[in-house]
Amino acid sequence: MTMKKTNHTMRRIRSWMRSPRYHALKAKDKMIGIGDEFFNQKREKYTPGDYRWLALTEAMYGGLQIGGVNTGRNRGGDRMSPCFHNYGRSYSEFLMPLLADVDADFTVVEVGILNGSGLAIWCDLFPKARVIGMDLNLSNFEENRAGLEALGAFQQNTPELYTIDQLDRSVAEKAFRDALGEDKVDVFIDDGHHSLESIEITFEGIKPYLAEGFVGFIEDNFDTYDHLAHRHRDCWWTTRGELTVVKNK
Repeated sequence: MTMKKTNHTMRRIRSWMRSPRYHALKAKDKMIGIGDEFFNQKREKYTPGDYRWLALTEAMYGGLQIGGVNTGRNRGGDRMSPCFHNYGRSYSEFLMPLLADVDADFTVVEVGILNGSGLAIWCDLFPKARVIGMDLNLSNFEENRAGLEALGAFQQNTPELYTIDQLDRSVAEKAFRDALGEDKVDVFIDDGHHSLESIEITFEGIKPYLAEGFVGFIEDNFDTYDHLAHRHRDCWWTTRGELTVVKNK
């Protein structure tokens, strides 16, 4: 095994050690907890923000279900499903405290919106929030928007859209400046390029706009914690597999 592969394996092991309960629950969901009947439920059975509500909402807007890869039912949503990334448990863990304040005037920013299933979730979950979607190419979402609306999306809230280049620091900083102005961000999600370079540029670009009680989710990279946590010690960091969560201390 090469040194590079050894280091990568060790980083993954450290990531798993930081959140053993998450990995145990994820394995349980995948092996014995989920069948097709799960996706036949109505999301209204669960409290908004509950991990099952998040998974069912994502599925409702075209997210991956059992067999979704092969049947073509997926429209870009694979984060919440217990069958795939299973980030729903972690999103629920950190978002539910915010949802307790039903009258809060939140700002939610998602970078990397692809076909828009995430924006549909956030607009349902935060009907009073300012929801901002950012991507290098907004056409994927625009082409899928009518389909999402036909499924019931954006009836309670409508997202704002901005273009961003996560690999160009000056362009990314300008995108945040133009989109946010004097606003502070309560929830941000980076589901974009997924490279360490883009993750660093995106986090450092949005950091000046983060609210005192913010929570951020950086998806699909095992190395984010090791790359950023020691550089930004003024924040609290943890991992849930490939998902990194960051808050104020």
